[in-house]
Amino acid sequence: MIVLVAVLQAAEGKGNEVVEEFKKLVPVVRQDPGTVAYIIHQAVDNPDKILVYEKYENREALQYHGQTEHFKAFGQATRGLFAGRPEITMYNEVV
Repeated sequence: MIVLVAVLQAAEGKGNEVVEEFKKLVPVVRQDPGTVAYIIHQAVDNPDKILVYEKYENREALQYHGQTEHFKAFGQATRGLFAGRPEITMYNEVV
């Protein structure tokens, strides 16, 4: 299993707009082959900070996700809503 954790910083006051776009994306991603989990979190003390927890059966499923039309559409819809690049860490599930 491959786990990806992304910490996203929305532009000031734009966190809820990002979450609304994720609400459209999440149900579709969860249907992608090899997707085990795709969960969005919003920081309690900072609604502009968003954590994305993704879990895939293998690297191929993760790569597939990045190439889907719905993920690309999300990127277009959220263009300009982020303050910088996401902090992304990939993990191998070990237990």
